[in-house]
Amino acid sequence: MAASIGPRMPSVHTGYCSIVREHVLSQQQLLAHGFDVTAMTLVRPSFESLVRAIWCLQGASEDWIRQFFTPPTPDADVRDETIKGPPVDSMLVTIEKHHPLWVHQSLAALKDATWKPMHSYVHGGIRPVLQALLGCPEHQKVAIVLNGNGFLMFATNVLQMTCSGPAGKIAELQRRFRQCLPPAPAVDFA
Repeated sequence: MAASIGPRMPSVHTGYCSIVREHVLSQQQLLAHGFDVTAMTLVRPSFESLVRAIWCLQGASEDWIRQFFTPPTPDADVRDETIKGPPVDSMLVTIEKHHPLWVHQSLAALKDATWKPMHSYVHGGIRPVLQALLGCPEHQKVAIVLNGNGFLMFATNVLQMTCSGPAGKIAELQRRFRQCLPPAPAVDFA
């Protein structure tokens, strides 16, 4: 029997945003204690959770969300997901259709610039080995923190939209603390 979604539907956004928050705060703690390889490794799951939060806000079908929350049958393999989400590239295409262009541009630019390095960290490639042996340059540590702050802003915006919060608060924070965020991309409103 399928689970009833009803008021649970927004919880998928909340869940993914909570994951983003936890990963970003963990990165900050890991960096503070000198565990920069693990902090860098959390960039990809943070990014993917953010993309999924935005995709679930507008783009994921009601059917996908229903299946996602449907408990597995008693004979199901406990290692399986209830339903797998689409790949990141597919979610980005959907995000481009349903969200402001700058949202897609920001996410796509970050993915294009960092996907191979993020893959190396997640899957034990050469980058984390070299970083473990040689250390992490300060500019990379700063980039982890700035990007994490950007992820938190995005996730907070998703939550604000989900809860129909007052408009303008996120933009105000971005202006006020722009030195703590990644550089804003040029926005093409065409």
